[in-house]
Amino acid sequence: MATSTNTRKPVALVTGGGSGIGRATAVRFAELGYSCVVADIDEQSAKETLGMLQTPGIAVQVDVTMATSVEAMVTAAVQRFGRIDCAFNGAGTEGSYAKIVDYPEEEYDRVMGVNAKGVWLCLKYEIAQMLQQEPVVSDPARWADKPDVCRFRGVRGSIVSASSVNGLRGVQCLSPYCASKWAILGITETAAVEYAKDGIRVNAVCPAGTATPMLDRFCEMLPLHLRGREGPKGYPLGRVAAPEEIAEAVCWLCSDACPFTTGEHLKILGGRM
Repeated sequence: MATSTNTRKPVALVTGGGSGIGRATAVRFAELGYSCVVADIDEQSAKETLGMLQTPGIAVQVDVTMATSVEAMVTAAVQRFGRIDCAFNGAGTEGSYAKIVDYPEEEYDRVMGVNAKGVWLCLKYEIAQMLQQEPVVSDPARWADKPDVCRFRGVRGSIVSASSVNGLRGVQCLSPYCASKWAILGITETAAVEYAKDGIRVNAVCPAGTATPMLDRFCEMLPLHLRGREGPKGYPLGRVAAPEEIAEAVCWLCSDACPFTTGEHLKILGGRM
């Protein structure tokens, strides 16, 4: 298996990059020296994120529920930068707030389409591209005395998807959201097993409440007596997470720091059990 030493700027692809955790992750990747592909269904918001970056990048409009759109996103990334080293599948939606009996079927389909199918499609086309790439050894000297460490052998890519604390437990009136975020964990573990020997790592993050537009929308749906639980008083740390804190976790999972980490989900819960 041919390998190359990474002497060029690595490339990161971020979906949901127009706001919230996705935007913070794109900014952090750029701070770390990555060229960035910022993808969002709202192309204008993706362009706004692009303007915040310190490194080369492109903004791409993508509908993650459509295979043709996801494939075009990956193609655009490769045409511009030649490969994809890391990807963060951050696009998602919260859906409505209703018990199962009252939940509209079409809304269930929409939430599952964006959150679960969207991640599956992104993985499908991101992994297909990574399989075509030569494995890269980013720092041969660091691993020279450990020839079996995967980072020395070289990697083709690393992918992180956004699950949620609600992918770890059921929450009333959010059945499609919970189902979709649980599904992401199953898809992540399956992809990790299937492609580990190909030098592709696949992980997920499970954040609790994070200060994003999605959390604002979610809190507006809640009955008044439940809103406090999702705010600062609901966490031992006395606050919700900042998007930048989740971005740090994503970038760590994509980095050389954890070459043995694949098929995992990292809980980021602020002390809340």
